[in-house]
Amino acid sequence: MLWEPSGCCCCSLRTGSLVLATIVIVTGTLGMINEIGALIVGDIPDTLREVCEKEENDNMDVDECYNFSLPIVYGVLITKLVLDIIQVTISILLVHGILKNKTRFMIPYMIMVLVGIIIMGLVALLAIGAMAYSGLWLGVFIFALMFGLIIFLETYCLLVVRALYLQLKRQKGQRHMILTEQGYSRAKTEEFGEYQ
Repeated sequence: MLWEPSGCCCCSLRTGSLVLATIVIVTGTLGMINEIGALIVGDIPDTLREVCEKEENDNMDVDECYNFSLPIVYGVLITKLVLDIIQVTISILLVHGILKNKTRFMIPYMIMVLVGIIIMGLVALLAIGAMAYSGLWLGVFIFALMFGLIIFLETYCLLVVRALYLQLKRQKGQRHMILTEQGYSRAKTEEFGEYQ
């Protein structure tokens, strides 16, 4: 049975979910501005050429390093820009769903956070495994602590939004199965508003 928080820190579920969505919108928008600025105004080719000149070694000359790295840098920036656009759009849908009591607009946010938690967990396992294989035990400890904290916070945010989602479903009179120690039981619902 998943825990359903009754509030978010010192706030209600509604306020906490709005704050979480607003944080994602603000950070995503700042990220988009940064990435667009780097793509349009930034001098990526010249900066990358300088880096390749400093890191020149016997295995790869400057032109090879430049030609190899430039598409990767642009690919990472464009991918990050697309992901930020998706995050901001989904978070705006969450805000709309909360303000209008429309639960269907909350589902994409919950899916996005769940996918993020899964990806972060896999990345953490790979990074920790690589460091443990190399014998970098301090790095293993730091990465485990850092990724553990991030995954914990993301999971808490997901549970807060999920609890609000279920609360709104119950208020609308829609039946939801709750898992209890004795098995499944029907949620007590009250008629509130119209069905979606």
